[in-house]
Amino acid sequence: VYAATFGQDKVWKKQIAYNLKNSKIILDLGCGTGILSTAIQKVNNFGVVYGLDLNFKYLQVALAKKIDLSILNSNAEVLPFKDEVFDSVVASYVPKYTHINKMLNECLRVLKQNGTLVLHDFTYPAGLIRVIWKSYFLLLKLVSNIIPSWKDVFMELDYLIEESKWLIECMNILNAKSMRFVTCTHYTLGTAAIVVAQKK
Repeated sequence: VYAATFGQDKVWKKQIAYNLKNSKIILDLGCGTGILSTAIQKVNNFGVVYGLDLNFKYLQVALAKKIDLSILNSNAEVLPFKDEVFDSVVASYVPKYTHINKMLNECLRVLKQNGTLVLHDFTYPAGLIRVIWKSYFLLLKLVSNIIPSWKDVFMELDYLIEESKWLIECMNILNAKSMRFVTCTHYTLGTAAIVVAQKK
């Protein structure tokens, strides 16, 4: 993802980690190979990070890195945790793949009072940027024919991002649930967004 986003992924992860710097117990949904979890640990020396991902192969890679991460192979829509156990819950690149309402209900269930929720994912840009965006995805698909590991990621990703309503649904739900300090910040010419909210 770092190469495909011209390094912007690292910028986004730093911003996500910054929002979690004072949390003690953190859940990283869709932790993958542990890249974001590691970034969180770098800015939060006292935090304990639990990583959860549906893809067991990604978790095996994370384990091989021997990073300080407790991992679980599970679904973001049915979390195997008791109520109100985490100071923060983060989901990066996950929202577009989920049933937003189910995922948010679970996130809020396991989040403590005054806990922080951070959601990040790609968004469909507007105007001229959309033309550039579409052209870039065509290029990514061509590169995917040379780099097989990219094929599973990028062949359908543009269609998924175009169709996804994760951001507007997320904002509507969080506001309806009367979350505090709900903010949405767009990044990289509208191609990604980070939503932050606090549970009452």
